[in-house]
Amino acid sequence: MKTLSHRISAAATLLAAALCISSAHAKDQGNLMVGAGVYGFGVASNPDQAEFRAQYRFQNGFFGTDGVFRGFKPLVGGAVQTSGSQFVYAGLAAPLVFGEDDRWEVVLEGGPGYYRQGSSALDLGGDFEFHVGLATSYALSGSGRLGLGVYHISNANFHKKNPGVNSILATYTFTFDGP
Repeated sequence: MKTLSHRISAAATLLAAALCISSAHAKDQGNLMVGAGVYGFGVASNPDQAEFRAQYRFQNGFFGTDGVFRGFKPLVGGAVQTSGSQFVYAGLAAPLVFGEDDRWEVVLEGGPGYYRQGSSALDLGGDFEFHVGLATSYALSGSGRLGLGVYHISNANFHKKNPGVNSILATYTFTFDGP
């Protein structure tokens, strides 16, 4: 059985490989998303804590087009909850844009991460967790988007205990040219 550090190293290697792929790039904008909302809804223990999240999605991805599907974009992020829990993660996002001037965006995302329980009573079963998310946003200007996201953290039965936890966040995304 591999240790947590081996798994995190493997995830970091995959992320670095994704960043280095130079063919079939879909050019877009880098994104810095900040969000706040409710953490723990749908969970019997320790429900309804507040969560604050920041996430960077890289401009360059792979397998994308200039059409609706913009490719897979590497991302890194972190979340803290008022219960003292913390979660840092990396992964891939699959943004879909549509509407007049591509104002609407729907993003599916996921990847591995490290969870620290802190003083929270909510035990997710271990430190190694996965996150998945579904978010939508609307471009208010050329450099900002207002949105709503639903996120789930769970270990996918990697550990004996796997309660999972959900978050719903209001988000604001700063868009700019970047890596």
